[in-house]
Amino acid sequence: MSNSIVSRRKFITTGLTFAAGAALVGCGVKETAGPAMAATANAEAQLVPWIYEPLDPEVVRKRAYENYFEGGCCYAAGKALVDSAKEKVGGPWNTIPTDMFKYGKGGALSWGTLCGALNGSLLVMNLVAGKDIDQVGNELMGWYTMFPFPSTKMDSIAKFPNQITTIANSPLCHVSVSLWANEANAKINSDEKADRCAKVSGDTAAEAVLILNKWKEGKFVPAYSPGSEFTSCLTCHNGAKSMLDNEQGKMNCAQCHDDKLQGHP
Repeated sequence: MSNSIVSRRKFITTGLTFAAGAALVGCGVKETAGPAMAATANAEAQLVPWIYEPLDPEVVRKRAYENYFEGGCCYAAGKALVDSAKEKVGGPWNTIPTDMFKYGKGGALSWGTLCGALNGSLLVMNLVAGKDIDQVGNELMGWYTMFPFPSTKMDSIAKFPNQITTIANSPLCHVSVSLWANEANAKINSDEKADRCAKVSGDTAAEAVLILNKWKEGKFVPAYSPGSEFTSCLTCHNGAKSMLDNEQGKMNCAQCHDDKLQGHP
């Protein structure tokens, strides 16, 4: 028998076998799922709060600084925190794909909204603190608005040590970066600005660790309170019990609404 005849018979036999299998599936005979498929189908999301053990803020600070140059501020802080938790705790922390933080760069895809370092840190803090996120998250936000960025704690590895510092009085990337760039006479897309924001990422992620460590130890006490220059604004405009209840936010009002500083009730 020639090889060509054998090949044709093999082709026909294989084709009929495949067709029969397809027909069985079409008639309702289901393929048995393998272990991987079964595990995926039965997997459930880990409810918060997630297990947490105190981390080293200086390790996280350095990691966040270095991460910035790979994916921006949100990725820098978020990945530094998640990777450190993976090493210390494991468990659900191993399920987080850290590339998910890359959207947050430049205040969310460079829109200048919430600083990415805050964004990434707050996500991790929420997983840790659960219902206590309002307390620990507000503390980080308030701290950020009042901190003179950047610190000098990364200057030993920084490309531009001893940079000018500014206080944003806002959690917004637009305000924080623009204010610093004007004071430092630096371009937004310059290496100097990138180094500054890498340090901001490190400082913010490290502060998130300090807050979470205190929370874990049962020693967390909120320290932030609104500045005196805009406390009265919030009393009238912010919250269900305020006089007007017509403003959303906890930021320093005077920074943008400076027209209200004179002759305003």
